[in-house]
Amino acid sequence: MMNKPLYWLLLLFFAFLPSFVQAQEPIDSTNENTIEDRIENIAENTDAEIDYSSLTETLKYFRKHPLNLNRADREELEELGLLNAIQIDNLLRHIEKNGALISLYELQSIDGFDLATIYSILPYVKIFGDNERKTWNLNEILKQSKSTLFVRYTNILQEQAGYAPISDSALAESPNSRYLGSDYKLYTRYKFAYYNMLSFGITAEKDYGEEFFSGNQKQGFDYYSAHFFIRDIGPLKTLAIGDYSLQFGQGLALWSGLSYGKSAEAINIKKSGRGISPYSSVDENLFMRGFATQFNLKPFSIYAWVSRKMLDANVEGGDSMNTEEFVITSLQESGLHNTQSTIVDKDQISELIAGGRIETSIQRVKLGATGYYTHYGQSIAPGDQLYEYYNFSGNENLNFGLDYSWIIKNANFFGEAGISKNGGKAFLNGVMLSPDRLFTISILHRYLEPDYHVFYASALQEASTLKNEHGLYLGDELKFSRKWRFNSYVDLFTFPWLRYGVDAPSSGIEMLAQINFRPTKRAEFYGRFKQENKEMSVTQEHISILEPTIKRSYRINASFPISESITLKSRAEYLTFQEGDGDQRDGFLIYQDINFRKPGSRINFSARYALFDTDTYDERIYAYENDVLYGYSIPGFYSKGSRVYLLIRWTATKHLDFWARIAHTNYVNKD
Repeated sequence: MMNKPLYWLLLLFFAFLPSFVQAQEPIDSTNENTIEDRIENIAENTDAEIDYSSLTETLKYFRKHPLNLNRADREELEELGLLNAIQIDNLLRHIEKNGALISLYELQSIDGFDLATIYSILPYVKIFGDNERKTWNLNEILKQSKSTLFVRYTNILQEQAGYAPISDSALAESPNSRYLGSDYKLYTRYKFAYYNMLSFGITAEKDYGEEFFSGNQKQGFDYYSAHFFIRDIGPLKTLAIGDYSLQFGQGLALWSGLSYGKSAEAINIKKSGRGISPYSSVDENLFMRGFATQFNLKPFSIYAWVSRKMLDANVEGGDSMNTEEFVITSLQESGLHNTQSTIVDKDQISELIAGGRIETSIQRVKLGATGYYTHYGQSIAPGDQLYEYYNFSGNENLNFGLDYSWIIKNANFFGEAGISKNGGKAFLNGVMLSPDRLFTISILHRYLEPDYHVFYASALQEASTLKNEHGLYLGDELKFSRKWRFNSYVDLFTFPWLRYGVDAPSSGIEMLAQINFRPTKRAEFYGRFKQENKEMSVTQEHISILEPTIKRSYRINASFPISESITLKSRAEYLTFQEGDGDQRDGFLIYQDINFRKPGSRINFSARYALFDTDTYDERIYAYENDVLYGYSIPGFYSKGSRVYLLIRWTATKHLDFWARIAHTNYVNKD
């Protein structure tokens, strides 16, 4: 199975290019729990394999190029993503009033900065030296720029049914029962960067089962992405050509790419969009392709963009002589092209997006207006199920949004209103209050009409699509002392129209409470309780009725060093699930991690041993796993068994790293 001549040739080829490869640093351990928790929450709401690299790219940059707090502006501090709006405002006002910071620990005298917050930003900030705002000098660019070349090969060692031999007659009868290509996954990425001012690169990926330089993929990789990005040339703030992301306001009108939602960081619910950013992930849907630009014409900032790309879709009707008859029944977002049916669906519909935005900041008030037009090459059908009644149909849409943020004393009011071409509306308004340096509360109300149509958006919500939801969120953070912290939230939501699997308007509530104890900078312990109450449809005597479901989870997590080089992480999680008056089902997950990171050592490693046992798939438990660079593994554990993995990083030279990971799951009650 592992005898892959192409893989070994590629590996040897890249091994002889060490001068072009820059070693990458992992995110600092003080932030690992927070980031893992947020990513686990995203994974719980989807079974899709997602590239989360866009959520950690910024921290990787600031790890190498720490932000000078004495010179940073509000926009740069927001881009860091570790401070909320009130903390940023308090920091800027402190420096304005008292002058430059003398020590990073002076931050403790600023409202909102406790030791946990300071520890979280320490690896990414500094207070001396410049802010690395470099000039556009060719010699400086050649001297200070960095090139990174990365290759990842992944394979499942056991033979899978989709690759097993099959007779021609059986294949003809069931053409989608076998994959067209080879059983490994290959990913490569090259990036040239001059600080955060200039970058260009290319990303390519071949998924499991896709052909490679053969059949339908004679061009090699199934997916290619390229970008050119430049910023800070006079009034030209940003220019992106190729693939890019757009993130504005609170995500109601336009937000491409991933974003965090509800998490144990209960008060951090306000979004801080990055505006225009280069795209180098392998998600084949959540990006724009074309050009985007931003001009700073104080006091205004003006954006404009055009994007055109092809989308995968199911097509019905029509014939080759009359393409106007074709109708798109659904868009496909898996990004896989490894069977006959997925090949047919590939690039079936064009998408054109053009729009602009204007925003301004006046002291502590920020206002923005976003508008754009979307056109599809073929009409999209609304769907024939009752729950799809309000779905988008046709081939064009208009979206417009207004967003605001206002800081007054220790309160940050924020929100956004959006409307689509058909008149569907969406509103989101929130406030973060810090009446005391030890206590912070966040409140957010959302009102999303069933007929609000938007394709690139991501707000704080319960459902996977941004529509058909009313909700009220309340989160708080209480700091008992420098070592103890309590976070909790309650989210009440209703769905005024039907949803998939729910044949009537429904409602629910989600609650979380977590207490954290951080005795030292590197040690943290927490306990968590989470409960979700939702309504689902069941059929009784040929009649569909709503039945309540209750899911509860209990978690204990510990992360602590036993030496300068070795850190242990332990977790035990128990989950229960009940439908109506039925029997309660349950499941548990227990794991032990060991992480070895010795300063100056060429070899670092992480390992885990886990045991799990759940009654059904409904009780699955997600857990973040350490993986190779730009790789993410967040499996959902269900059934009964054990899992072990080992991750090794070897720094061969100053410019060349090798990462290797092997993971094995053993099921004791199924084959």
